Amino acid sequence: MRTILEIDGLFDGTSPISDAAVVIENGEITWVGKRSRVPKTPKGEKSRSAEPGGSFAVPGLINCHSHLTLDGSADFDAEIRQSEATAVLKAFRNARLTVRSGVTTVRDLGANGSMVVELAHLIERGALEGPRIIAAARGITITGGHGLELSRIADGADAVRGATREQVAVGAAVIKLFSTGGVLGEGAGPELAAYTPEETRAAVDEAHRAGIRITTHAHGAEGMRIAADAGVDSIEHATLLDKQTIQLIKTKNVALVPTFSALRRILDNSSALPAKVMERARIVATKHQDGVRAAHKAGVRIAAGTDAGTPFNTHERFALELVYLTEAGLSHTEALAAATSVAADVVGRPKAGRIAAGSWADLLFVDGDPLRDLAVLQKPKAVWVRGAKVAP
Repeated sequence: MRTILEIDGLFDGTSPISDAAVVIENGEITWVGKRSRVPKTPKGEKSRSAEPGGSFAVPGLINCHSHLTLDGSADFDAEIRQSEATAVLKAFRNARLTVRSGVTTVRDLGANGSMVVELAHLIERGALEGPRIIAAARGITITGGHGLELSRIADGADAVRGATREQVAVGAAVIKLFSTGGVLGEGAGPELAAYTPEETRAAVDEAHRAGIRITTHAHGAEGMRIAADAGVDSIEHATLLDKQTIQLIKTKNVALVPTFSALRRILDNSSALPAKVMERARIVATKHQDGVRAAHKAGVRIAAGTDAGTPFNTHERFALELVYLTEAGLSHTEALAAATSVAADVVGRPKAGRIAAGSWADLLFVDGDPLRDLAVLQKPKAVWVRGAKVAP
């Protein structure tokens, strides 16, 4: 059965089309273009015109950095010590919130087990409602490092290699490494470079040998340079960029996922968070926007991710990240691409993030043109995943 959707306009992942139509068959887009040129239904086949739910279509959004087992509680230290059963229930609920907000693909970068990997499989089989999930299982960190509460601790190249293989074995679709300390939790602070070049290369080699991508948490410049030189595919946060680091990242074609939302939510709620967290947050926040702006000017690829699940940073507020990207110098078109076509390339899902023949029929419908006003993305009118409407 062919489904034909007609809308006033759309953004296909790179550019807009007005007075548009999209043809869907078997969960994929088979044609897109002007509504006056919709191809006729072949003889013997059936078609139907459906109400899309909104006047403007964009590809289903992609959140490159999320933690579905976390709710965004102010008491982060307590939440990361929750039981596995609680984590599972939260992951299911947050997956539904995610997809209903217009995010149809999400990269989950660390949980206290393989529960999000299993959730991804259930959603893919149609047993549960939710987005397409690219799950990392556990992150990998050093003794005393950031993320130690949720991660597999591994010191030395052989141990890192083994820890990476463990995540692959439980079904991880991406590897998450911690190349520096961080803001939250009990581990080391953000400027510390954690893994050595040898240790980092071991993780990169194992991930790529398994045919999956590897991304790394990194605030400090030294940790980012070690990771980029070792061949990671992307860097999360990237708060303390300098010229030398930006040049290396550009040369190595490493993508950045700035996660502005995470720091914004922390800084906006300073009275509810520990003094140690706020001290660390202010250290990295002072250079964050300027560093990303310089990286963008240098031509570094930038993709959208929120680090959802960190304090006050909830899963349904992804669209705010695009506004923060424009404040760092991206145009409206570039910000929307960072959450669609660019993000799809960064997470390794070429069928996502585009409205084009051969792409997945994952669509977000809004009223209004997001290329003029990104705020319309915060009020989704309908979400389609796998060729069917999942949310009004």
